[in-house]
Amino acid sequence: EESETFLYQDETDLVQLAERTDEQGGQEEGTVENPAINIKYSLGKVLEPGDFIEVHGTYSADTSWFSANILDDSGNILFHLNPRPNWRKTVMNSKLGGWGSEVRCELPSLKSYEDFVMKIVLMDNFYKIYFNGKALSVTFPYRREISTAKDIIFWGGNNGFKWNTLILPGTDKAIQYTGMKEFKLKVDALKEGIVTKVAGKNLQEVKAYANSTEGSLDVLQWWLMKQIQDKAGFLDFSDETLNWILTNREALEMFMTSGDIQSNKYRKALKILGDLIQLDPAIKDEPLRLRLAVATAITHSTPVASMAVGRNTIDWKARYQTYMRWSEEDVLFSPFFEGTAWHLRYVVGSWQTEEEHIWARENTPEGYDNPSKIGGATHRMMSYKLKNDDGTSVHAGSPYYYYLPVSLKSMHEIGGVCGAISKFAAGMCHAYGVAAVPVGQPGHCAYIWYRGGNWVLGNDVSGWGSSNSHWGIQYTWMRQAYYFRVMNEAQKNLAGYRLSEKLRIASKLVNPEDRFEILEDATTECPYNFAVWLDLKGAINEPNLQKQTVQNALLPTVLKQREKEAQVSDIAKEKNATSQCFGADGMKSLLEQRGAVSCDTQIADFEIDFGKPSTIKEIKIHWIGWSMAVVYDVFALGEDGNYVLVRTHNDHRLVGWYNMWTYLDGWDMKTTKIKFELKKGAGREKHPYAIWRFIVMGVCHDFPGDVSKGKPVKENPGSSDPVTLVDGTNSTIWNGNSETSWFEINLKRICALDNIEFFWVDGAKPENVKVVYKVGSGQDAQKLGEDPFEKVPLSMDCGTTVRVEMFGGNAALKGVKACGISHTAKNILKMKVSNAYKDFYNVEMFLYTSINNMTYED
Repeated sequence: EESETFLYQDETDLVQLAERTDEQGGQEEGTVENPAINIKYSLGKVLEPGDFIEVHGTYSADTSWFSANILDDSGNILFHLNPRPNWRKTVMNSKLGGWGSEVRCELPSLKSYEDFVMKIVLMDNFYKIYFNGKALSVTFPYRREISTAKDIIFWGGNNGFKWNTLILPGTDKAIQYTGMKEFKLKVDALKEGIVTKVAGKNLQEVKAYANSTEGSLDVLQWWLMKQIQDKAGFLDFSDETLNWILTNREALEMFMTSGDIQSNKYRKALKILGDLIQLDPAIKDEPLRLRLAVATAITHSTPVASMAVGRNTIDWKARYQTYMRWSEEDVLFSPFFEGTAWHLRYVVGSWQTEEEHIWARENTPEGYDNPSKIGGATHRMMSYKLKNDDGTSVHAGSPYYYYLPVSLKSMHEIGGVCGAISKFAAGMCHAYGVAAVPVGQPGHCAYIWYRGGNWVLGNDVSGWGSSNSHWGIQYTWMRQAYYFRVMNEAQKNLAGYRLSEKLRIASKLVNPEDRFEILEDATTECPYNFAVWLDLKGAINEPNLQKQTVQNALLPTVLKQREKEAQVSDIAKEKNATSQCFGADGMKSLLEQRGAVSCDTQIADFEIDFGKPSTIKEIKIHWIGWSMAVVYDVFALGEDGNYVLVRTHNDHRLVGWYNMWTYLDGWDMKTTKIKFELKKGAGREKHPYAIWRFIVMGVCHDFPGDVSKGKPVKENPGSSDPVTLVDGTNSTIWNGNSETSWFEINLKRICALDNIEFFWVDGAKPENVKVVYKVGSGQDAQKLGEDPFEKVPLSMDCGTTVRVEMFGGNAALKGVKACGISHTAKNILKMKVSNAYKDFYNVEMFLYTSINNMTYED
């Protein structure tokens, strides 16, 4: 308060000074150019929620403070907005007889000597402030009725700071901002309508709604309008073209699922799309035109600068028309016609002009004028040169190119370094309608381009993991270039991606405890929708989320993984192997099928560790030339830790003549390691053995363990303490004390159950035993035990609870043990991530970290 008083100790005089009436022109228009400080400007109307006051200015980081103040007719300050660069804070307050309590928040993000737009938006109960469309993190409550507001006055601002334009809510231009009120009502009504369709509904009902035309339009319209509302914008629903976009399912879905819009400029992108439809009504009927129009609108919602002349921007209308004309002239390659609107964004966003693209096509080297080679044309057309022919360094900038526009032709004739080479490559691709962008690497510039349905790196030195989107290139989710590849996978399953995204949006309006199930299903519909994984973290941390809901949602992933693991595959691939003769590195290369190995001794061996008990179905060995084993033994390490001879050379089948294959049938014993002892080779003395491929077809199994120890147990009334059942000691006795007794173990996690084992007190077995188990709130499954009821096999069925019912006699147990494989919720999610992102290591590791940071406990 002292600092507040000190800062404004002379403001009484300033307010008195401001009593003068503004006699400058423009007050009748309601738009004041170059508003002066210390002068009151009449607001021109009675303020109400939905009104805006908009002020344009030029910022200077050297100014100490500046403020805008809304006054009533008595000179009281209803709202005082005071950014203070010297404090690095924004202060909001009111002065109703005396200064009130301050509300403080961050300083708006403004750049020195750049223009800014400030909006004071009147909400239902508070002021909301925007700088350049971004809201401050806090709002300021009404401390007196806003209908009493009369004037606005500006104070402060120096050292280059200027107020440029004041647009009052009483003007024609500002009156349209009151459309915000009607727009808010529309957004709120949409939201309420969606809530009635999804809140309290089960997954299948939400999914059916999101996948219907009604649901698709509702959900996407609401999310689109919310993005616009959050930037203090609104839409004019009297615009027929806009209404077509909002009510045409294909157009709206395409617009909302073609990647992020830079700086959330949804309103600008809609405006461009509407203008293109006015320009070319056939967009409504032809899929290619619609894809190209959506790509152009989204990309050019942020102006695209020309590389040749940086102060020029690409004309988006001409860009759309040019590519449509070229598509009809048959000069573009197939990816242009096959790509989605998202792919086309990285064509229409080209930094090159139409003339440059024509030059590119006229000068393409022979053999490179096809979609699989065009990305490499740069290496034939450009010279890597640190200095131009006159010795000027590339680091000199414009002098290197003799002050010419940095066009494709200039780069071709003069040369350049990595940046020029990569940007040239992208421009060559764009000339033929092929998506491409430059990417940054440490100390280097590379490029990625769309070839054969995938993005590939060109001019690369550091790989995908060190590649980021280049400055000026729009991206989705995150800046790392490998997210292009992830989005590409999502676009391959466009229907799944669109449904996944609608489920993600709809989940924001369901009951909080239901969000996880919906988002988890969205990752199933399209595991490459990265945004869903980010939302999932918040959903699983919801305090009201039921454990059974998580278990029900994750069970399909466990079952799918078990089915996958039950399939016969090469289980030796990428496993650890040792061999004195072939060498560990050689064996690693062999098992990864990257190379061959050879040995120069007649007596040799190698050992392969599968890491898990495994069922071996068949072993296949591809020898090189005549260098094959003719005498050998094969040993298998069982679960008991002992090696057993399982096969010899007498058991094999040979196929072929030269470079033969050896085939060995598998065996029943579960095996953790195999060892080959080679005793005689048919090859020459220097290389008796040479192997090109070594394949072990089989199935790996997890180690079953005690999944019941220490878990919570419920029991029938009258029985003794059930905790003794699962304490793992067998030193205490549990008595059912009834002819019909039972107990139920909460395993807490999804467990693949191998068996349940009973340790009965002598002479205290029941006449019948039934084991009932289920996952979450799912259906019961049951198995009847057979006398002597020592172990009931459960066939690796899944359960989160196990209930044992005993009939007849008076059952007494020393203990019980449920054996199986336990899966935590976090590990199941990682399992799902691993299956989807095995080819995207960096994304996989990012999501692993996100999952590890979840606070959820089973």
